[in-house]
Amino acid sequence: MSRSMSGGLCVYTLLIGNYESLNEQPVAGSSGLPFICLTDNPALTSDTWTIVQVPTAFPMDPIRSQRMLKICPHRIAALSGFDHSLYIDNSVLLRDPPENFIDKLPMVSGIGLPAHSFRNTVHDEFIEVARLGFDDQGRIFEQLNHYLAAGDPALGEAPLWTAILLRDHRNAKVQHAMEVWLSHVLRYSRRDQLSFNTALHAADLTPDRWTIDNHQSFFHSWPHVPGRDRFAGTRSPQASVMPLPTQLVQVRNELAAARQALEASRRQAEALRESAAAFAAQLDETRAAANAHSNANEQAMQKLQGLQHEQQQQHQKTIEQALRLEQLLARSQDDARVAQDAMYASTSWRITAPMRRLKRWLG
Repeated sequence: MSRSMSGGLCVYTLLIGNYESLNEQPVAGSSGLPFICLTDNPALTSDTWTIVQVPTAFPMDPIRSQRMLKICPHRIAALSGFDHSLYIDNSVLLRDPPENFIDKLPMVSGIGLPAHSFRNTVHDEFIEVARLGFDDQGRIFEQLNHYLAAGDPALGEAPLWTAILLRDHRNAKVQHAMEVWLSHVLRYSRRDQLSFNTALHAADLTPDRWTIDNHQSFFHSWPHVPGRDRFAGTRSPQASVMPLPTQLVQVRNELAAARQALEASRRQAEALRESAAAFAAQLDETRAAANAHSNANEQAMQKLQGLQHEQQQQHQKTIEQALRLEQLLARSQDDARVAQDAMYASTSWRITAPMRRLKRWLG
């Protein structure tokens, strides 16, 4: 076993957050490699694992605390004496001592792991993780949207299965890829398989993919989950939503704001009512003034019509009087002509004619 002899190889697993029972590894008894279980449970014991207590980075987030230990073995003090490690999830059971199969697993790149055997693309993995409720959907889809916006080619790739990881702790490219991977898990979804391919691209690292059935192969079987409660305590996606006490505070604040808005609306309505009343009074005054003006106009019109009627009557009288005067004048003229004619026809007018001529001549 050349890899186990060169700088040392260990097998390690993690049990953080006390949400499942530790699986024993019967093959450990026939293996010469150390089997190390890193845990935050001081009461944990095992017949096949060496139990090592480790501090957790986030006491209220056991999943991300576990991910830090899973992703970055080069940071772990308890593993500092090993150049290589075989990480296995607690749900994985080895069927053979690692010495018998480790050299059959390619790791030219410094990291080797199984391909995902029942998911076609990383994009599909996002959809399934969200569907199963393994993490807060808001966080999952924020990550997916960011990757899509960046044109991340990893989304169209076949995903990798990170329940088993064989790594060279000394490889600088592997270390860089693991640091990038961890940063995505801390920033986005705690489901680390969603960001693994993206981290590999960022580090320009192509891992060795093992084409095996994830459920069972010549060296492992999966899953074995005794007593596991995936959603226990702070592991539940519900831990990502607003806590009930905070929801109550928010409801109280919203209720207070609603009351203030209602009071403001009431005051505004009262002001509108007062304004409407004032406008109605002004309208009544305007209407009354308009009515008075209309009445005055009507009276003036009636008076004007009366004056016009009187004027017409007076004009008619004047015309009638003029006609009567004309008739009287005509009658007088007729009478004068009759008198003149009578005078000219009289005897005295003829007798005195010579005297009138003499008078005109003398004069």
